[in-house]
Amino acid sequence: MSTMSHPEPKPLPRPSMTYRGRKNVPMGTSDVDPEDLPEFEPFEGAVPRGPLDRGDTLVVQSVDLHMDQNKAAHRTNHFKHDALIIRRGQVFTMTVTFDRAYTPKDEVVLEFTIGHNFLSDKETYISLNLGASTGNKWETRKTVNGNTVTVDIKPVADCIVGMYCFNVIVISMGVFRTKRDPNTDFYMLFNAWCPEDEVFLDNESQRTEYVLNEQGIIYNGETHNVSQRPWNYGQHKRGVLEACFFVLNATEMPLDNRRYACNVARRGSAIMNSQDDNGVLVGNWSSDYSMGTAPTSWTGSAEILLKYKHQNGIPVSFAQCWVYAGVLNTFFRCLGIPSRVITNFNSAHDNDGDLKTDIFVDKHGRMDRRRTRDSIWNYHCWNEIWTARRDLPGVWKARVWQAVDSTPQEMSDGEFRCGPTSVRAIKEGELCMPYDGSFVFAEVNSDLVYHSTNQSGQTEIERVDTAYVGTKIYTKAVGSNGFEDITLTYKYEEGSAGNLAAMERAANLGCVGYRSTPQPTNLTIEIVVPAVQLAQNFNLILEVKNTSTEQQTVDLTATCNVTYYTGVSNGTFKEYRQTVSLGPSSIEQVTIEILAVEYMKYMVDQGTLSFTCVGKIQENSQVVTASRVVRLEVPFLSLKIDDKVRVGQEMSVTLQFTNVFPITLTKVWLRMEGPGDSGFKTKYYNTINSGASLTWNELFVPDVPGEGRVEGCLNCPQLSQVCGMLNFYAQP
Repeated sequence: MSTMSHPEPKPLPRPSMTYRGRKNVPMGTSDVDPEDLPEFEPFEGAVPRGPLDRGDTLVVQSVDLHMDQNKAAHRTNHFKHDALIIRRGQVFTMTVTFDRAYTPKDEVVLEFTIGHNFLSDKETYISLNLGASTGNKWETRKTVNGNTVTVDIKPVADCIVGMYCFNVIVISMGVFRTKRDPNTDFYMLFNAWCPEDEVFLDNESQRTEYVLNEQGIIYNGETHNVSQRPWNYGQHKRGVLEACFFVLNATEMPLDNRRYACNVARRGSAIMNSQDDNGVLVGNWSSDYSMGTAPTSWTGSAEILLKYKHQNGIPVSFAQCWVYAGVLNTFFRCLGIPSRVITNFNSAHDNDGDLKTDIFVDKHGRMDRRRTRDSIWNYHCWNEIWTARRDLPGVWKARVWQAVDSTPQEMSDGEFRCGPTSVRAIKEGELCMPYDGSFVFAEVNSDLVYHSTNQSGQTEIERVDTAYVGTKIYTKAVGSNGFEDITLTYKYEEGSAGNLAAMERAANLGCVGYRSTPQPTNLTIEIVVPAVQLAQNFNLILEVKNTSTEQQTVDLTATCNVTYYTGVSNGTFKEYRQTVSLGPSSIEQVTIEILAVEYMKYMVDQGTLSFTCVGKIQENSQVVTASRVVRLEVPFLSLKIDDKVRVGQEMSVTLQFTNVFPITLTKVWLRMEGPGDSGFKTKYYNTINSGASLTWNELFVPDVPGEGRVEGCLNCPQLSQVCGMLNFYAQP
């Protein structure tokens, strides 16, 4: 039986601009398919007329890159890759063996090239003369032992990152060059261990966490009920290094610009999304994932990056903010840039850039969705990288955390990207420095402004909440699975002198919040909600407090919505109205029954319940408001290992799940990711009935000794963000 072969997928066409009329030669933007240089180049004007007799000219017999020694010294031995991988600014060693003894009279050059059209002034061509004690761009020190020459080479700390080709040149009657050998190609990475590198991080625990650690935790949920999910960055998995450089090449950034982490981060934040450049991931917040993989199904970055490269640059479907952040984090760590994923709770998406998130309420006390354009995300994830900024003035050049966001929200210089922007500058309100400081500042500092609409359609401001946005900013703690609260790295304490100064500074630079103070009221509303499981009935309590010495009567309107985690409503499932009379200095409680049958028909992927209560005081027509977002609890997956774990032996992992909900789960996808080259497993169930349990067993083969982790994930239209993880230790 004949089989039909499928052609290799091709990327979608991109608009391009010719170099003709602007440059003499095209600018190098990729390190793949390097130019093969001739094995012999005669001196100018000295072309041989017959067969060339090399006489006593040195002939290179072999090159030893000392793989194990160099990889261990450069902390790259975790990469599942056969090529040499080194970090810039640090010595590596190679040995060249000739057909006879090397003498000082022999003229030998070590030649390093990256990409096409290489030029020495652009650092894409490096030649090191073994006979020269000074003058080489990279430091060298040689040791001669008969036919062998061992060379210690120290690349400069700001050389280009990427894949280099290596040749040995012997100069005698012309230039004799070794034949191109892919086995001597090597990768150059940023170096957080080198004090001269702009990404240097002076803390070994942090370097281990932010460069070498593959096992992450990403926080989600909402500010009153923070949850977490495991994420396998997998930067050392087989094929991921090539995939990350494939992504870097896809940015079409000039090779010389790769020397700087800031440039790599800015281009990386754009290429991670496919909004305008066929980037890695397609964003989707619709809850319809039939044409791809649901964002909540992914367990890590490696599967996504490998798929993008295998598809030759066709974007992978689908992603939301934490997926973008997780994959970009892998990209950074793989290239050697210290990075971490952070989560901002109650994150403002300010469309107007005016530092105000405007919420409009109609004359009946209901939220006016038509006029409310801004949104508050329950949480939003982005990245931080640690680097100096040579493009910034004065003290801002120093190495600090820089925020980078690849989720496509707003355009920056014509592309969907954000950052890098100095976190320290955000805290101080210094928003005039590149890039996108105003947008990030608003995400963590925006004022929540409530507007009421009267019968004639006119609006007035009723309440301003300056503390609702950016309530918590979390990242994974160094060396543990706990969280680190980094809120105070982005902002001062609300109302402090530092906070007021930063807001004033931001206002002077054009990022103006709401300055007036509405008339205070002596009546408050608090929404009290217990922990709630998905598909569960519960009671919502409105606690109304009168702090005055007089009787007050308030007309309450509570609006109950199902919202996406981005704050966008999918529908109002209940409205409740009641008039409450309160005596002086008294408290009244209003109980509202919330039924699962009411909200489940509006439920969406990662759906939350959003409650807004508006009260109008009859005695003075003042308006008071309260809001609360409720994340519905979901269970964790159970994972267990059946026996001791040893390198090279099969490891049996069992995943267990019981449907404890009073609903049938349909179109259920399970995913497991574990150690080894075949570390991605999936399983599909048509239905899982209420009360039913499942058990799924898979085999993995650990390929390195030490600590490891298995992640599991369950996703279906009715249930998402169901995850589990299990740590193990693989014996040699």
